[in-house]
Amino acid sequence: MVHLHYRMIGAVTVLLATAALVPVASSSGAVGAGDGAIVDPPAFEWTYVHEPEPHYVGTLVYGRADFLMNDGSTLTTRAYAQGVGPFTIPGPTIRMTPGNKYVLRFHNLLDYEPPSTVHNDFKDPNITNVHTHGLHISGESPGDDVLRMFEGGRGGDYVYDIPADHMGGTFWYHAHHHGATYLQVSTGGFGLMIIDDSNDGIPADVAAMAERQVIIGYLDTNAAGIGGDALVSGTMLRGWTVNGQIEGTLYVPPNTWEHWRVLLADADARAKDVTIGAGCEAMLLARDGVWRTVAPKPLAANSVNLTGASRADLAVRCAGNSTIAVANQVVASIAVTGGGPMPGSPWANGVEGATWSADRPSYLRDLRGVTNLNVESISMGARTVNGSKFDVNTPTFTLQANQVQDWRIKGAVNHPFHLHVYHFQAQAGCPGDFEAGEYYDTIAGNCSVRFDLNAATSTVYSGMTIMHCHILDHEDQGAMTWMDVIGGLGPPTFPQGSGYGEYYPLAADPPAAPSELVATTVSSSTIGLSWTDNSSDETGFTVQRSLDGRTFAVVAETAAGVTTYSDTGLAAETTYRYRVQAVNAAGPSDWSNTAEATTSTDTGGPTSIAEPTVTVSTVSLPKGFKRGQATVVVVDDQGGPVEGATVTGAFSGSFIEDPVVGFTDAAGTVTFITIGSMKGGVNVTFCVTSVVAADLTTWTEDVCASV
Repeated sequence: MVHLHYRMIGAVTVLLATAALVPVASSSGAVGAGDGAIVDPPAFEWTYVHEPEPHYVGTLVYGRADFLMNDGSTLTTRAYAQGVGPFTIPGPTIRMTPGNKYVLRFHNLLDYEPPSTVHNDFKDPNITNVHTHGLHISGESPGDDVLRMFEGGRGGDYVYDIPADHMGGTFWYHAHHHGATYLQVSTGGFGLMIIDDSNDGIPADVAAMAERQVIIGYLDTNAAGIGGDALVSGTMLRGWTVNGQIEGTLYVPPNTWEHWRVLLADADARAKDVTIGAGCEAMLLARDGVWRTVAPKPLAANSVNLTGASRADLAVRCAGNSTIAVANQVVASIAVTGGGPMPGSPWANGVEGATWSADRPSYLRDLRGVTNLNVESISMGARTVNGSKFDVNTPTFTLQANQVQDWRIKGAVNHPFHLHVYHFQAQAGCPGDFEAGEYYDTIAGNCSVRFDLNAATSTVYSGMTIMHCHILDHEDQGAMTWMDVIGGLGPPTFPQGSGYGEYYPLAADPPAAPSELVATTVSSSTIGLSWTDNSSDETGFTVQRSLDGRTFAVVAETAAGVTTYSDTGLAAETTYRYRVQAVNAAGPSDWSNTAEATTSTDTGGPTSIAEPTVTVSTVSLPKGFKRGQATVVVVDDQGGPVEGATVTGAFSGSFIEDPVVGFTDAAGTVTFITIGSMKGGVNVTFCVTSVVAADLTTWTEDVCASV
């Protein structure tokens, strides 16, 4: 992994280009990345916001980056980072869990250039967006809408409502502004995206395998200058990288099965063999983020044929040193080191030869026996789809959400076909590694594919659905089109009361510091804070706490516009000191004044929380969808309602979601609603795992109810 470090001096960003020399922990032990060691990209971090509407939020930025590659060459390009850095190629790995709502704040830090009026040609090198390749979510704004665009100094927020039944797997994200996609992806604008698969019913031994992220990316420095680009430069020669390393080394433990999440990111998406060399054995578990119908599949010659947009989940075990090759060109070495073997196996119950099948959602059901079909034809060309160039005002198909689709694909061998939003099932007669009955989102072959566009049997999204040739210079020059889906689910919505937006200018400077911070004693275990917000462009506030006034630690991150915070669970008769700063895309403000308060003495009265009462129900939504709802009532050991108690719990059953946190009202009541929704009969369970309230003993036993 190559990194770009930076520090802020006033409003000036000083760029420090280095190779990562800090040891990085991996399943093979601590390995230094500066010697070409292949390590996982940094993890994208989400912040949980529990009210007024639960969701996760994080900021992805795109900007200029100067890299010193591990072979000593240099590269100036555009790349991704989380928030304030570091920039990396590939970008940070984004993980999400089915059933949750995520807000990705996307900020373009490049210099401003006005949009070009040129259409279906190379243009706009500093204008960008981000596409979640392979996710089964809405393609309409504020969802995965690739027609949104952000000039330099502009940003906008994406909303990803991950369905509760979304299959876990390996996906990716990349730049997708029409006219600039080839330039930006070819020079580093891509990263891995993983949907949690812990509820897919995979065997324990499979889940126990250590995971490795293997992003094989072709960086084409010859793309410099395309479409008016004046930024991409350096001494690096175009070629393959693995996790940003040129001819790097992947260190693995001996005789240990590992789960490799492999992405082949290549703007020239024509299919190529990815081969694990002699000394290792490889099994295929999944393709394009979908578990095989029956897994694992032994790979002849340890090789799998992938397009430049495809992913393959492999189980790999190495007894000796080996290589990774693309189209017979070695792109990385494999070095066996350390102790082993470690736990994990690709087989069911660890029994060699015992296959297994993961649970599949309805939108990935077997369609081979379906007879009620709508049949369409797709002809892929170097600059066209079905003989026409991309026209945002004219869909190739307008389809009702009431039938399974059977599409006859032609020309995809040299112009690989990619469909947004929906995976499609290969039918009999598809060539090469595109197996009948298996699902893909990109195919390089002439054959029939099917996908379920019937809202009665699948999750269907209304509106625009993009499709295109994934040779990205072809896409930029017109080989893209769309279908208009009539019926199905509408686009996602921003969380209520959170201040997000589809498009906005970015702040040029950090926000003004908050002031007049006041700390007030509330009880023996709670201190209340209030401050004055002196900026109009912050994205949130950071609250820190200290016992000695010298060493501070973060206790909370709030949304923009918030000017109060209640710090609970404190020790009685203890002095605490606080400070607050505002943050935005340009960085943090100075700290506020420091304020302190001392918690009061415990004076008696109720001493503990009684067993909470849990009631579970469902909430009906349009078109037959339902959400789970849980109401929790908290009283103390004297029977009085407890206001302001912090209740933590989790839904299970049909809705597997991350733990939620809420606060009781004056009646001691708090209500939780699932983020995800489902059709048909649902089983909802909610378990309270803890209740914390000022001056009362914490409740820590599980209390559950179901419906």
